[in-house]
Amino acid sequence: MIGNFIVLKKHRIIKTVLFMALSVQSLAVYASADDRPKLNRERIGLVLSGGGAKGAAHIGVLEVLEENRIPVDIVTGTSMGAYVGGMYAMGLSAKEVKRRTFGVKWEEGYLDRASRNDLTLRRKQQNDRYQLHTDIGLDINGEFKSRSGAFQGQGFAKILRDVTDNLPSLKSFDQLAIPYRSVATDIAKVKPVIISSGHLATAMQASMTVPGALKPVHLNGKILVDGGVVNNMPVDVAQALGADVIIAVDLRDNLMPSKDLDSALNIVAQLTTYMTNASADLQKSLMEEDDVYLQPDVSFMTAADFDQMKKAYLAGRKVATASLPKLLRYQLSEHDYRAYIKEKQSRRSQLTVASAYYIDKIKIKNNTRLPEKTLLSQLDLKTGRVISNEELEQAVKRLQSEDVYGRITYQIKQENGENVLDMDINEKSWGPGYLNFTLAFEDDFVNRSNFSFGAQYLYTDLTDKGGEWLTEFSLGSWKNINTEFYFPLDYKQQFFTEVGAAASNEVRKFKRESQILDSDKTEERFNIETEYRHVNGYAAVGWNLKSSAEVTLGYNVQKGSITVLSNRSKEDYLLHGPYINLTYDDLDSFYFPSKGIYANARLGYNQTTSEFKNYDEVNGETISYNFSIKKPFTYDRHTLVLNAKTAGSDSDEMLPVFAQDLGGLFNLSGYHRYELNGRYSAFGSIIYRYRVLDNNFGAFKLPVYLGGSIEHGGVWNKSSDVSWGSAITAGSVYVAVDSIIGPVYLSYGLAEDGNDSFYLSLGSSW
Repeated sequence: MIGNFIVLKKHRIIKTVLFMALSVQSLAVYASADDRPKLNRERIGLVLSGGGAKGAAHIGVLEVLEENRIPVDIVTGTSMGAYVGGMYAMGLSAKEVKRRTFGVKWEEGYLDRASRNDLTLRRKQQNDRYQLHTDIGLDINGEFKSRSGAFQGQGFAKILRDVTDNLPSLKSFDQLAIPYRSVATDIAKVKPVIISSGHLATAMQASMTVPGALKPVHLNGKILVDGGVVNNMPVDVAQALGADVIIAVDLRDNLMPSKDLDSALNIVAQLTTYMTNASADLQKSLMEEDDVYLQPDVSFMTAADFDQMKKAYLAGRKVATASLPKLLRYQLSEHDYRAYIKEKQSRRSQLTVASAYYIDKIKIKNNTRLPEKTLLSQLDLKTGRVISNEELEQAVKRLQSEDVYGRITYQIKQENGENVLDMDINEKSWGPGYLNFTLAFEDDFVNRSNFSFGAQYLYTDLTDKGGEWLTEFSLGSWKNINTEFYFPLDYKQQFFTEVGAAASNEVRKFKRESQILDSDKTEERFNIETEYRHVNGYAAVGWNLKSSAEVTLGYNVQKGSITVLSNRSKEDYLLHGPYINLTYDDLDSFYFPSKGIYANARLGYNQTTSEFKNYDEVNGETISYNFSIKKPFTYDRHTLVLNAKTAGSDSDEMLPVFAQDLGGLFNLSGYHRYELNGRYSAFGSIIYRYRVLDNNFGAFKLPVYLGGSIEHGGVWNKSSDVSWGSAITAGSVYVAVDSIIGPVYLSYGLAEDGNDSFYLSLGSSW
């Protein structure tokens, strides 16, 4: 009994030591603001307005204040002012705030979707086929849904967690090195909300959430957006906290002249500017004669011009330097300023955050259709141990890899002496049914065009483990439709089953001499145009080895016909048998990859029966195979992509059921797409590209490339004909754009036999 008590006590001591070493929630941190030393001087409140990228001017002002020993005792802010103010309130110096702020890739704040390489393999394949993400939801009952806000704010949430060192939740922002408040807008009542406690990163984000552009932040039962319209320069908040003197920095926009009010967007912007300035004017009227009002000249930029932040910073320094005659009345002696810094740094040290925390419990605010057990399994975080910030971010990535979740946020709280990981997980508001599209077009400027339009419908959360129903169809030069049910077998979704059916209609041309046509014309016997029609069904079990790799074992049944279009003679066939498929894909982009590798191997064994015209029925066992690999190598703006693939079958039917094709850009350039068909194929290429322009607009990118390719390969009807010497060499030069609807190419291709073609292609691969 005594021994058990000693062991238990020892366990508690160890846990307490870990808790004190790794958690920021120390007793000293929870001291109230009243415990600070009483000042024998006026308490100075710094008020920072909103302004987006112009907020870098605030940092310039802070630097001048520090250089001239002017203390800050209270900080309040709205929008970007809430961000800079929150960073400074943590106890960071102006130079530290500058370094962290200028080190942020702010454009990534508008990136909601996980990068391709962070998606599950299944999502990668779906997104590559259907790249037009409309963010339109369609329920099974026919109800359409749209997203709330252009962006979910997931990217901003991560940025703010990173720059604040993921500071855990505080009972009061008076516990920061400098007392702090952020101001947001309760959009339901259109009233200001003063955020005085909780998770610092969330308080910043609520104040920075631009209405309509970003999804609102739900906090304490309120729907919060940017505070700019109701209180863009919260002087009153600083005064209520006890500020005797106000230093206010106003980053207002000027109203546009009448000549520019020629569009709906400009008119809305004018009204927004007026309301924001009006709220700042009201706050300015609360200031007294000895207060200092600073208005940096940032008229050269807009709130979204993050590439101009250094100029804004200089504008802040300039206006603060010019106002030193008024500011210096609040300058401290060197001795008093050292005492001020010592006190501030002492409180900062109590807030020093750790790179890892001992987590006793995980709480989930579940705003999804999946049970909590599924979410916990996908997070894959074990309690009762130390968990690093990096592990927490990786856990969020695992959820995002499913591409069905909206904003996922978390914070660390202390409840009853325990560290609690509090997670807020939201499913996309326009789910669980999602509509996506694809568009493809190719023209050779002579006599041949190919086009395709397709739609994809994905319905998620069919089962508590995350089952899905996927239906896709495309119309155009080739037509196909397929539907599939996908059922994970475990909560981690490591093992799964899938069952599906598909139908297609394809036109292929075979360039070889054949007796299947009753014709004496050599041209007809060498150019056989056929139509392939088939339906098939399959069932499989699979294993997700990791997010980028899977192995599938299944059984396929296919029935179809191949019709020679010139004389309507037909070959009917039926095949069935097992197959195995292995895929590895960690490319950062399928069409313009710069790193990673793609590899696929599929092997099938089939019992095949076919009958053509008056020929005898062919029965036999058929082995089919398909292997491909793609590997990019990148240095600076230069990329080489190596491609290799081979496929075929040992079938004996008159026209190959498992037809292989080449032709089209990068696929024996110079030939038309699908122009070369046969029973066997082998192909290799080296594609070079140079990134000419980045065109990074934050929410999306439109990079432009120049490049060329060297290709070698061929198709053959007999395995004995397959040889390197009989293959064809081809090449191309091109200019390309990686657009939101897929790759766009303007190119010229030439093959060694003289076949050449200009290409204008747009959209996903066929």
